[in-house]
Amino acid sequence: MKKAIFLFLVAVLVVSCQDSVPEPLSTKQIINLTVKQSNWVEHTDGNGLNRYYSCHFSMPEINSVVFNSGSVTAYYYNSAAQQLLPYVRHYQNTAGNFWTQTVDFDYTQGGMDIYVTSSDFAAIRPDGMDFRVVLMW
Repeated sequence: MKKAIFLFLVAVLVVSCQDSVPEPLSTKQIINLTVKQSNWVEHTDGNGLNRYYSCHFSMPEINSVVFNSGSVTAYYYNSAAQQLLPYVRHYQNTAGNFWTQTVDFDYTQGGMDIYVTSSDFAAIRPDGMDFRVVLMW
């Protein structure tokens, strides 16, 4: 009798689990962006200090649904690898100088800005870069 009740409960559990197949949790869209060296815009504060560079992209794909209920991730992208932003690398030149370069981003409904900041705030426009943006909602 105990075996029959156990088998009945297992059968009910299996059937009830089959009826609750989850819907896909998200839809996604992948957008590739390229920033040429000439596209970087230089910014400083009111004293000409704290230099960074940015590039703005109009992105109608970041609509109210994505902005309010979704997710936006961005990757630095080259043919060898992808690195989730923020992308932070440390450098040293032949003169023995050290600095760190940080690439990060923010977004609003309808747009995205990518930023490059060097820890030494040098007035050197960043090289061109490729990015991959993933929208999920």
